[in-house]
Amino acid sequence: MAASTVPAPSVAALLVVMLLVVLLPPSPAAATSGPQPVRCVKKELSACYCGRTTYDRQELYAVNCTGTGLSMQQSLDVFLNLPSETEVLIFTGNSMPELPTNIFGVNSTMDKLRFLDMSNNGIQEIKGKSYHHVSNVERLILNNNKIGLNGIGFHHPRVFSNFESLIELHLTDAFADEGVMNITADLHEVFLYSNLSRLAKLHLEQNKMSVITEPLVFCPLIRLLDLHLSNNQLTGIDFDIKCMSHLRFIDLEGNLIRGLSEEQFSILDSIQSNNRSLAIDLSNNPFSCGCNIENLYSWLRTTKVSVRNGESIRCNQNLPKNPLDPYAAYRNDCPTPIRKTLVDGNHGGHKLVMLFVFCAVIAFLGVVVYVSRFGLKRLRPEFNTSSRKIHYTTIGKCEEQEIHV
Repeated sequence: MAASTVPAPSVAALLVVMLLVVLLPPSPAAATSGPQPVRCVKKELSACYCGRTTYDRQELYAVNCTGTGLSMQQSLDVFLNLPSETEVLIFTGNSMPELPTNIFGVNSTMDKLRFLDMSNNGIQEIKGKSYHHVSNVERLILNNNKIGLNGIGFHHPRVFSNFESLIELHLTDAFADEGVMNITADLHEVFLYSNLSRLAKLHLEQNKMSVITEPLVFCPLIRLLDLHLSNNQLTGIDFDIKCMSHLRFIDLEGNLIRGLSEEQFSILDSIQSNNRSLAIDLSNNPFSCGCNIENLYSWLRTTKVSVRNGESIRCNQNLPKNPLDPYAAYRNDCPTPIRKTLVDGNHGGHKLVMLFVFCAVIAFLGVVVYVSRFGLKRLRPEFNTSSRKIHYTTIGKCEEQEIHV
């Protein structure tokens, strides 16, 4: 029996298919690795996505309700119907002005929940018992809300008391503008009466804090490593940092600091020398020129504290100056005479202008001296000749008069 052969057209078609498989790029669905969330099955969660996904470099079960525009009642329905295997809850861009008691339900078992993001929900008030069954949450994000200070602190000091495993607390632009002056007093009450013994990172950026009314505000956070206070309105380090024995980084970038005192420099150095490293960011602050910036530069040359973005620190000359004494406006703040080593971009420009004016004056004086010395010499013979002519004419006239008589 003769062996069967594959027709030539079939071989050609097979080769074309093989080439297409090798040369064409894979489809987006095939290129995406790992499981992808899909629409949640429960009716109350129909606007959200549920499933395993990659979050914080881990594969976790997530419920994502981002930008769904849910009302207050719809939001509560989501929290009351979360799958028990939920490890990540991203609930942002909805309307939830008040967090009532037990938002996860009285009998809920959210033991696996580790990451909770409730940013940008218009939250104004958090009840003292809003969060229950959250003992394993490691990161809580409440950024971009409008939490009233009358809704926490003395009224609800145990607002975070159930976050026993919390490592990161994000409160960037989280508070209402009114009453912001007392924010540190209220936060001190919250930190004091909440069980945040494992908290390592605290974010309080963009909250318009200007005055620290409670210097011990962060002292209850005994394990705090990183304190983020950038883009507020602070004028110095007016809070106790010696009480935080594990503190390694203070972010004060973009505040209103015009200078630091010798005592504050000493405190920073003492923390650094206490067998632990400390870093600080002081960039984008309006340090005043003169002694304030000079003292800072002097400290930068000797300190062992790691100053991030230190090369970008410049002083800000926004005070009226006497043209004869450019630093007169700053002398009242100086305990010692201003040194001649001021380093600043503005100072460099002033020095160039002064040098140019000095050189111009010297050149002008040189021209005057040259003209005075050599120009007069050339004029002297003519001057003498004119004098002689005048003298002879006078004698001649006298003689003529005598002869005539």
